[in-house]
Amino acid sequence: MKILIVERDFEEIAGIEWYLKNYFMRDIEVIGVIDGSRIIEAFEEARPEVLLIEMELVSPSIEQFLQKQAIPVIGITAEPIFQQAMKAIRLKAIDLFVKPVPLEQLKSALLKIPSTKRAETSSSTIPVETQLYSDLFLNKPGNFSLDGKSFFLIECADYEHNLMLYEWLIELPIFHNPLALPLQNRVICIAEIDVFTNLFRQLRIMSQEWEKFSGESLNIAVYDGEETTLLTMYQECKKTLAQRFYKGYSHIFKSSQTLHVTRLDPLLTPEEQQLWITSLENGDLKAIKTFLYMLTTSSTYYHQDDVRIHLTSILAQIRRFMMKYHLQQQAKIEQQYRALFHFILEHPILYAIVQEFILFTQRLIDARKNLQLQQIADYTELAVEIIERDYENAELTLQHAANKLNISTNYLSNVFSKKRGIPFRKYLQQYRVQQAEKLLIETSLGIGTIAEMVGFTDGNYFTKVFREYYQLTPYRYRLQVRKTVGSAKN
Repeated sequence: MKILIVERDFEEIAGIEWYLKNYFMRDIEVIGVIDGSRIIEAFEEARPEVLLIEMELVSPSIEQFLQKQAIPVIGITAEPIFQQAMKAIRLKAIDLFVKPVPLEQLKSALLKIPSTKRAETSSSTIPVETQLYSDLFLNKPGNFSLDGKSFFLIECADYEHNLMLYEWLIELPIFHNPLALPLQNRVICIAEIDVFTNLFRQLRIMSQEWEKFSGESLNIAVYDGEETTLLTMYQECKKTLAQRFYKGYSHIFKSSQTLHVTRLDPLLTPEEQQLWITSLENGDLKAIKTFLYMLTTSSTYYHQDDVRIHLTSILAQIRRFMMKYHLQQQAKIEQQYRALFHFILEHPILYAIVQEFILFTQRLIDARKNLQLQQIADYTELAVEIIERDYENAELTLQHAANKLNISTNYLSNVFSKKRGIPFRKYLQQYRVQQAEKLLIETSLGIGTIAEMVGFTDGNYFTKVFREYYQLTPYRYRLQVRKTVGSAKN
């Protein structure tokens, strides 16, 4: 790329040139001009691909000249004022930077400019390197020479953007004479290099720029083995990219870098099954996280197929838990369960799978707690209805009510006390006494008869209990109420 820099400060030109030649990582020719009167002459002599110009040096005649030139312009200014911005707009500048020039942003601006050679050779259709495709998939028997070249395989996090990655890559002026081939999920690239170690600096720049452009990360596998066929290099790099399952994205791997993968029994042991049953019942998310994070430890890499089956085995335990509490009948939870099943089988990153698994388990535990709260309210109110309906029955007890509700006595006792604030037996006793009070006031029935009518089999015990609530015996309570009512009438 030939860049003409028009800038009054020679040191500024030298600094920009040094940075671009060291960090832009491509053949760059910089022509510097500090005399504004020589801009047109220097432009016609150099015929640059990009013009980096200080706006203060743009006179009306130079502006008129540049407007007729088909060249990308990047403006710089020491005075961020309206007039300089208007000049940049009239020149259709792709950027305007305020001094000191932000070199990283300048690099990004230059990377957006298509290579002139590419632009001249590309057509309306996407260029496909047919010879490369043929050599690769027909497995041409001869070795591919890597003399002065490097073979690498690029993979973006979202496979649907693979074609966009290819189109972006072939316009990227980082590599010298790159040869690229888009596959379904990856892009093969062969680029000319001077020093192999410099390649990784170029690739890091490319990865950073792609993330700025797309908001996504890349993984790159560089072949660093002996010369061999294109197919072998491709297969080695593809195998290396499988490390994404354990390490995620934003990595540059060498094909010689391999992981020691350990086999994992995909089925749960009886002890592991019991751990999951207990953890789910107790809502112990900490134990669940500890179990799952063991699969992502950097010290041990388990075979990904084993891990996926292992996680679906855990899903079987979760399914039993869901069915026990009828959680699968909640449409949202059932949908999330099925989505998690496919996520386990299809997602390329283990850590993301584990995080999604933990989130779903948390939702499940919360749903079960909410269900329990609803059941507490339901069972308590049902028990109250039984008391109000059957209080006259002397056989009515906590056990009797629990049997009717088809739950354990202990469970009913706990949920009733939690909801009403008093034990079942105390509530029943209180309700019977309240009904007895009404009968004492509204009827002339005998005390013993009233006691039997509200569920007391022992008249003396009834009198004792009544006195605890009203501080009077039933007989004296009746007399006092009638005396009070009679006085009020008189």
